[in-house]
Amino acid sequence: MKRIPVIPRIDYKEKIEALGFDFHGDYWREEAYYCFTVDEINSLEEATREAYRMYCEAVQHILEYRSGFMEHILNIPEEVCERIRESWDADELSLYGRFDFMLAKDGTPKILEFNADTPTSLLEAAIIQWQWKEDVFPNCDQYNGIHEGLVQSWKDIFPEGGDIHFAGALENNEDTGTLQYLASTAMEAGFSTRVLDMDALNLQDGRFFDPAGEPVKRCFKLYPWEWMADESPDGCLADVKWLEPIWKLLMSNKAILCVLSDLFPTSPYVLPCYMSRPQSGLFCKKPIFSREGHNVSVQEIRNWEERVYIAETEGDYNTGGYVYQEYVSPTPYGGRYPVIGSWVIGGEPAGIGIRENRMEITDNMSEFVPHVIM
Repeated sequence: MKRIPVIPRIDYKEKIEALGFDFHGDYWREEAYYCFTVDEINSLEEATREAYRMYCEAVQHILEYRSGFMEHILNIPEEVCERIRESWDADELSLYGRFDFMLAKDGTPKILEFNADTPTSLLEAAIIQWQWKEDVFPNCDQYNGIHEGLVQSWKDIFPEGGDIHFAGALENNEDTGTLQYLASTAMEAGFSTRVLDMDALNLQDGRFFDPAGEPVKRCFKLYPWEWMADESPDGCLADVKWLEPIWKLLMSNKAILCVLSDLFPTSPYVLPCYMSRPQSGLFCKKPIFSREGHNVSVQEIRNWEERVYIAETEGDYNTGGYVYQEYVSPTPYGGRYPVIGSWVIGGEPAGIGIRENRMEITDNMSEFVPHVIM
């Protein structure tokens, strides 16, 4: 993988905003791109497929052998835990998720986490970087079947057709843009759609209704399951076909990284990870539930009493438990530290997007940079 400087398109802002990417700010960058070989892309695709397989096995293991994981580590109400088991046993289908990989110095993708429930950076990965490639490198390829995968997945998940509601925090421009893009893929698949604010859903007698009084039968929510479980357990049990399905709650937390480490200690993609502080070593401390790199710290643990903080971010996720994941020193590319977001659509690898930062922890200030295959 190489990071190569390039001249931005003169009119790129107008072009990406015409595609609905009006929340880009300084987040979308065209001063450089990442270049991959075919073998490197094949390696990423293999790592993504194997990572998802391991995550599915970890969920099955939790449900069969770790009865206290949901109740005591994730603090999920008992009735919601039962709904998770029902959802998993019924094989409720998933639409999407995004693995975050760090490339080790030998090129091996290492799993940092799985954004299994409410991953964003979707529009820019699926559409915006493809437009850039077509304009700048029309004869090159890009690892990007995300859009086509989404359209097909709607048909696979809801073969009966009908209407789908899309709910989220509409005061957030990024969430609104992501919801509108996903709704457009469902419309392309033949569904009628409606985008509304999460607070506009009205729960009555175990069913949700929209502001027009219409029942919500299928709903994609860009709203974390752990928030729903905390705010409205009854809402989690409502008669709705949710996307993502509620079993994704078991994948979207950092504690599952410890289960992964226990089950697959020899996997080249899995980093050692612990629920309690190790005695010594270099580790990344992460909240069990967190987003956008908040409350993450890189620590050198010298003994039980002495720790040296190498990097640290602030945030609002410092009230729960933490995990300690073995730290992988990132390789800088042109003074930037990239993280590869590898998308799983309908259970299959579908493409990548790259975010980079000037510091070693990827956060909400990271910038999206396109890629090509040469």
